[in-house]
Amino acid sequence: MKILALYGSLRAASINSAVLRTVRYLAPASIEVRLFSGLGDLPLYNPDLESTLPAVAKQLRNEVAAADALLIASPEYAHGVTGTIKNALDWLVAFEGFVDKPVAVLNATPRAQHADTELRETLITMSATLIEAASITLPLPSANIGEAELLAMPEIVSLLSGVLTKVQRAVKWLPDMKPYLSSSLYIDSQHPAIVAQAAKLAEGYSDEEAIAKRCFEFVRDEIKHSWDYRLNPVTCKASDVLSHVTGYCYAKSHLLAALLRANGIPAGLCYQRLTIDGDPPPFCLHGLNAVYLEPYGWYRIDARGNKPGVAADFCPPLEKLAFPIMNSLEQDLPGIHAEPLPAVIKALTEHQTVEQVYHNLPDIDHQNQSV
Repeated sequence: MKILALYGSLRAASINSAVLRTVRYLAPASIEVRLFSGLGDLPLYNPDLESTLPAVAKQLRNEVAAADALLIASPEYAHGVTGTIKNALDWLVAFEGFVDKPVAVLNATPRAQHADTELRETLITMSATLIEAASITLPLPSANIGEAELLAMPEIVSLLSGVLTKVQRAVKWLPDMKPYLSSSLYIDSQHPAIVAQAAKLAEGYSDEEAIAKRCFEFVRDEIKHSWDYRLNPVTCKASDVLSHVTGYCYAKSHLLAALLRANGIPAGLCYQRLTIDGDPPPFCLHGLNAVYLEPYGWYRIDARGNKPGVAADFCPPLEKLAFPIMNSLEQDLPGIHAEPLPAVIKALTEHQTVEQVYHNLPDIDHQNQSV
């Protein structure tokens, strides 16, 4: 696998270039990390030069196209990214070889939050695939240290080695897993609050199974089921579920999917069709999740929230869901969905109170299996 590293400072003693050289040193034989050293030679971007591309701009585009992923580290100048890195990205805006390119962002200075946010926004606007799990802020004690000092810090070595592992995993899974790693309107895994909570849950853990379990238990135990606790407002977006600390099973599954995706773990949505009162009819949908874990593959988990008679757990490869199928008319609906079913969105967005949702729970056409 090939990673192209871009650093946004031209200083010889730049901490950002030192970080990327450290990453190159730590890379295993299976990963080639190449630092692009020509950003200072790029002329200011001018669309008129597209027909006769400067040699250094052509080289940049060729190396971006050949790379499996990009790794960018840039300092902050006056609450923004440097002109160096912005100019490089300007040369890539109209370049097809950049679209959907996996990109991870390293922030070498914890106080440089403005540039980090701005850089992420630019990359997303340019249709890059931001690898959130590998985009981290390093807890460096000083900006005046080099590779030798970085390599002598076990925590930094561990974090940067983890970045390489997560980039490699993302490249391996894309594009097949892209729908299950993407941020969207209701599974807004790139929302700052989601990213922060996902990072908090993953802190101190490198194993994806352990991280997935932490995310599952957080949503199951800390986010209150709206009907169990009679809590308003009705939530749907993952970030709203996190903000209000409540949601129906469907909304809780949106939050769990977002937290997993923010940690670079593929996650989707699953549904069951269950009786409401124990004897049919009526029926309603029940929302849960599937997470992709090596070596198990897709594994269903149910973060609905436990209560007397409900004891869902995370114990792969054994499934322990909230509700077993009790009769021939109930069923596990087929498929793993990257996005919520329209009937679920309708129920959660067209009703104002949890009582209204309860009396209008989503269901499907049993004969046609349509929503």
